[in-house]
Amino acid sequence: MCRMALNVRKVDVARYVADCLRREDPPRASELAMYYGVTLSHLSRTFRSRYGVTLSAFIKSVQLRRAEMLLRESTLDTTHVGYACGFGTRRSFFRAYRRVIGCSPRTRR
Repeated sequence: MCRMALNVRKVDVARYVADCLRREDPPRASELAMYYGVTLSHLSRTFRSRYGVTLSAFIKSVQLRRAEMLLRESTLDTTHVGYACGFGTRRSFFRAYRRVIGCSPRTRR
C-alpha cells in the first residue's frame, strides 16, 4: 500500500496549540490527527522521525512556553496560569513545569 507523505510542520502544530489555548481548550494530539486525516500513531511517528521529538513533548513545550510568558507578564496566580495553558489540574501543571523547567512555577514569579 502506498502512503502519501504527511506534511506536518512544527509551526502548524504550534499554531494549533496556540488556538486551543486562546479558546481555553486543552490541545489534543488526537484532534490534530483527525485534522490531518491520519491515525494518532501515524502522526506521532511521522512527527518524531521528522523532528526528533515526540508530538506530545512538543505540544507540552508550547504549553510551557506560554505558561512562562504568563508567569512573567500577567497577574494570574499559578493555578490560573496552568488552566489557561491547557493543563487539567494544578498538580499536572506543576509536575510538567518542574519536569521540563527544573523548578516550581512559583519560583518564576
